[in-house]
Amino acid sequence: MNQTNFNFIESEKAYATRFFQFPQVLIYGSQYKTLSDSAKLGYMILHDRLDYSLKNNWVDEDNRVYFIFTNQELTDLMGWSKKKVIRVKNGLENQGLLFQKTMHFNPKTGKNEPNRLYLADLEVTATDIYTKYRQRNY
Repeated sequence: MNQTNFNFIESEKAYATRFFQFPQVLIYGSQYKTLSDSAKLGYMILHDRLDYSLKNNWVDEDNRVYFIFTNQELTDLMGWSKKKVIRVKNGLENQGLLFQKTMHFNPKTGKNEPNRLYLADLEVTATDIYTKYRQRNY
């Protein structure tokens, strides 16, 4: 193959080839079977926001990484209704995967601060790993 036939990724196209990582344990893990598909997708989207938090040093006093992702931002990004965004966040909270810390009025800005969101690490068990590899062998 020569350069004239090669489909190079150019700088303006590089963004189009970026991918989200979908944690396999959300599919294979028994503890996440009841989590809705939308909540699993929501976890993935929220987890992607952690990169932005790290770049901006959004770390609280306990050294925990937080991020801000308003309901309106999720509504705009995903095309979901506000009701669905709240349902997705509640599903993640009920599963112990999301913690929302309510922030209060900031007199400097004259506005209420958006909630700080914290994601939990996913739990992977030996059974989850076994289930994944058992599925592959069928």
